[in-house]
Amino acid sequence: MQIDAALFAALAAALSYACADMAARAGLQHTNAFVGSTIALASALFFLSVVILIQRTPFPAPGTHYLWVAAGGACNPGMFFIFFLIGISKIGVSRAAPIKGTSPLLAALLAILILAERPSWVHLVGVFLVVCGIGVITSGGTGERFRRRDVLWPIAGAVVSAFAAVFWRAGLPAFPDSIAGSAVGVLTALIVVAAYTVFAARGEFLEGVRTAWKPFLLCGLVAASGYFFYAKALQLGEVYRVFPLIQTSPLITVAFSLIWIRKAENITWRVPAGAVLSVGGALLVNLR
Repeated sequence: MQIDAALFAALAAALSYACADMAARAGLQHTNAFVGSTIALASALFFLSVVILIQRTPFPAPGTHYLWVAAGGACNPGMFFIFFLIGISKIGVSRAAPIKGTSPLLAALLAILILAERPSWVHLVGVFLVVCGIGVITSGGTGERFRRRDVLWPIAGAVVSAFAAVFWRAGLPAFPDSIAGSAVGVLTALIVVAAYTVFAARGEFLEGVRTAWKPFLLCGLVAASGYFFYAKALQLGEVYRVFPLIQTSPLITVAFSLIWIRKAENITWRVPAGAVLSVGGALLVNLR
């Protein structure tokens, strides 16, 4: 039962994140990534807080588990949100989403380095497919729409997301309800993002709120459900099983992009092909 619930939560998180990606893409037409991240995280925290108050969610006693979850929240959604939204603004959601979907590969590499796990030939094939997927997405002419170095933004998001999965997994088992852990992580993320927004985009904040609050409010509300399911999946299942499923969200994002914004982002065959390769490779890397 727990395994089934973990897999369901992971897939629900993937769908939620894909919907949040599309809402964020709409909001970035009116403001920058820092302001957008702050609005989205504030609305997500508000939604989670309301649910906690209504159902009187219990919190565990003070301990190191709070530090682990706080560190996970600072990485994802905190720093991840900033890096990923900058990536969307630079190269488009249809390209940024598949690239950040390579984070299961990085999580597996962390397991190899920290836990001394030895990869099999299947894992090495997965590594090759991930590299090929990124190469396919970024190959060909860009039409001056973005610079190749801009792909580093979603890659940075994938890196912090991989670390975050380890931190969340270490702290969440101590929480009796995963929504409590989600709120702690999102609160930490909001503090990190809001502090950076004040530093980097203070003069644009009020204007950004006025012009982009609707799509980012929607992004935050949808992402809040994603954070809940993300925490639930990591609470119930092993990282190597549920995290790759959560990161199938880029495939859903690419499907949405093909339906609604194909012309706006100049989506060619390379984007869906690269998405399938990179996410498929990430899944192979995490096979037992």
